[in-house]
Amino acid sequence: MATFLSARIEKKETFVCKSTSGCGGGGNRCRIECIRTVVTDARQNFTWGGACSLYDKGTRKRKLPDRAPDPFREREALVQELERVCGARRGRPTIAISEEFALKGVFPFFATYLHELGFDLVVQPAGDAATLKRGIQEANIPFCAPMQLHHGVVGRMAETDCDYLFLPMVRTTARVADEPHARLCPIVQASTDMVRWNLGAKLDGRVLAPVLDVGPGNLESAEFRESCRQVAVALEVGGLRWRPAYDRALAAQAEFDAATLELGRRALVFCAEQDVVPVVVLGRPYTIYNKVLNSNVPALLREQGAVAIPIDCYPVSESVPVFADMYWGYGQRILRAAHQIRRTPGIYSLYCSNYSCGPDSFNLHFYAYAMEGRPFAVIETDGHSGDAGTKTRIEAFLHCVRQDLEASRTGQPPLDLTALQDSGLSLMDIRPNESVLVPRMGPGSEVVVASLQGLGLQAELLEAAEGNALQLGRRYTSGKECLPMCMTLGTLLDRLEREPEPDRNYFLVMPRTCGPCRFGTYNLLNQITLERLGWRDRVRIWAPVDSDYFAGTPPGFSVLLFAGFIATDLLFDALLEVRPVEQPPGSAQATYERYHATLLDQVRQQAHGQLPLRQALWEVASGRLFGLADLLRRAAAEFAAIRSTAAIPTVLVVGEIYVRLNAFANDQIIGRLNERGIRARLAPMNEWLEYCTYYHRDSQGWENTINRYIQRSVQAQLYRQVARPLGWPSRTTVHDSLAAAAPYIRPELEGEAVLTLGNPLFEWRHRHIDAVISVGPLECMPNKIAEAQFFHVAEQEGLLALTLGLNGDPVDPEVLDNFAFEVRARFAQRSERGRAQPPPEPDARDRHGGPTEGEVAPASYSAASESASTAPSRW
Repeated sequence: MATFLSARIEKKETFVCKSTSGCGGGGNRCRIECIRTVVTDARQNFTWGGACSLYDKGTRKRKLPDRAPDPFREREALVQELERVCGARRGRPTIAISEEFALKGVFPFFATYLHELGFDLVVQPAGDAATLKRGIQEANIPFCAPMQLHHGVVGRMAETDCDYLFLPMVRTTARVADEPHARLCPIVQASTDMVRWNLGAKLDGRVLAPVLDVGPGNLESAEFRESCRQVAVALEVGGLRWRPAYDRALAAQAEFDAATLELGRRALVFCAEQDVVPVVVLGRPYTIYNKVLNSNVPALLREQGAVAIPIDCYPVSESVPVFADMYWGYGQRILRAAHQIRRTPGIYSLYCSNYSCGPDSFNLHFYAYAMEGRPFAVIETDGHSGDAGTKTRIEAFLHCVRQDLEASRTGQPPLDLTALQDSGLSLMDIRPNESVLVPRMGPGSEVVVASLQGLGLQAELLEAAEGNALQLGRRYTSGKECLPMCMTLGTLLDRLEREPEPDRNYFLVMPRTCGPCRFGTYNLLNQITLERLGWRDRVRIWAPVDSDYFAGTPPGFSVLLFAGFIATDLLFDALLEVRPVEQPPGSAQATYERYHATLLDQVRQQAHGQLPLRQALWEVASGRLFGLADLLRRAAAEFAAIRSTAAIPTVLVVGEIYVRLNAFANDQIIGRLNERGIRARLAPMNEWLEYCTYYHRDSQGWENTINRYIQRSVQAQLYRQVARPLGWPSRTTVHDSLAAAAPYIRPELEGEAVLTLGNPLFEWRHRHIDAVISVGPLECMPNKIAEAQFFHVAEQEGLLALTLGLNGDPVDPEVLDNFAFEVRARFAQRSERGRAQPPPEPDARDRHGGPTEGEVAPASYSAASESASTAPSRW
């Protein structure tokens, strides 16, 4: 006992094994743990760890056979050879490039392409823990670990003396089959715009930032060829000299892809012959191949006797279905691989993810559904975790794998995620016995309900997601999804649970997008939840898409519905304008409620019957607009009569559309600002409809042209009815917002970020507002992008901005108090200096309309937009 108690550990260290005896090639470079003990003056070393038994002979763990394949290491060897060839110095102009982040997977193409164009490449090494720390320090807001690591990598690239830094805006990835979309997440797309502002002078105008689109046909698509031509133009490589470089780059990428798949096939054959468990590591390539971001999963799997195969090396059969509702390119690959793994005996999977990953907050649900009935594991990290916790999780996972392999039962049949995808329902598919449910999202939702009721349907507005409804939503979500998903699901389930008739059927109206943010995946998670709760046979979902939210509706009805959206937005805008300065108190709210009820009645009456297109067009051409024009004119006159002349500051509330339009979601932000003596204006719902029309403006067909003309006409006419009595300036259009935001966020970034930033920036420049509050769900990707750029807008242009990430909890009143104090102080200073003057007269635009299609904004803003949009994108 005395000897035991006197024993001590003299030294503990970790070293990297450089042997190749058990692994071959360049070696696995496993981390080996070593301790030196002292017992009665006798010293002894103990080692453990590694994928083979070289340093772990006494362990009872199962070790891999010698020379077991290692696709992760072997793929890295392919990349290193490519870097050696393309990085050879020839005395040419230099380009700094990194395989990390957006270029992961297509690095062979661009390394070869730039090299063949006549440039010497300086390849930045993979990011390590120090690089991650640097990225965290240099970024102005917290991001996911991959974005932070990328920020650090670019910071190191900026320190080189290279002539160019290749930092493209990559919007899409290669498709696996005929899926309609293969998009990257907004954070990846906007990374260059954010990093170039954060690093500023360090980049010294050397950034080469083309917009890269991969269309149908992948790297041979017309879109991608044009992107490559623009890169050559930016590098001043003239004529057709880019074509031979492009062809050689195609061949290099094809050779690399074939080689990686062969690595996976060889590993699978070895595992089958040697009775070794193959584990396919799923995730984004920039996560699974980086040792900081992947929690050291590949090495830890090998230490436990399993062969780790990266998703890029795993051959997926062409017969595996495509998930048409999955618009993220990486998500598509992950789900197809999971679909095949679940149906292939003896193969298992592990998903590597990162905290705060927006797409994975939904993809993990879909992956778990696809893998149900087969052991799987999910490992998440922020880049700071050690091996201990990951190792324990992997041990538990492999224990379950061994039990699954030993089980004699066949288990449950695989679930089919494709069966839950959008079925293409439309308004015309609603059955007479179905109750139509509409989620609450601002006053526009009430217009939808009224119009459907006018058609004779049983339509109702879901209650606000408070109390039990919010708790229900949280019960069936993980907490990683955005707040609107939780709220809309909760209100739906709350309504279903309160239904007294057990045989009633429902038709949920839930619009969607095709990315790149998370909103378009809500319905797939809704379907999974409804199926698990036994409701799927009784609830059908109508999910109109952003390319045409009115598709599948009678033409006349769609015109009425659009006019109703515009009218109710304008009526609410008038309320927000007048209520903080009303006389007498309460008169503005009373006026609003009276006219809002009348508006809904009018929409309901006008929707009755077929409402032919000819009649709807006459309503637009005559300016009557279903009586809504006259209603707004009368309402605006009453609002103007009760508005006092008191001068108070104005704050514009922008951000994610659901949160900003839902008072509970944004914690009554408008009322809280009013209580602090500030007028709050709200970015309207129709802004998004206008943006969708603008974004899809190149759609072919005379119907689309007519629809765009009708929408512009309706917007202009109805805005005029309210703007004249209340003295509003000309309407801020989507074109204005895109042009204003262009120096900070390029308009090629599809989604709400550019509107969130551009709308208040344009109005600030024209002295229409005094500050801005951006509200959105916690970890909302578009809102985080806007938040990052608001920081620079404040520095460059003086716009005071506050961003609130919300998750159903109250906003800290001290935060609002401090913000309100600053807004009022600045407003008072401007008033004292004589700067609180009316906004300048509008330019050549129509006073109450907007620019016609193709018209440009004022020169000082459109110039920035042009330079950012039309290549060759270079700073």
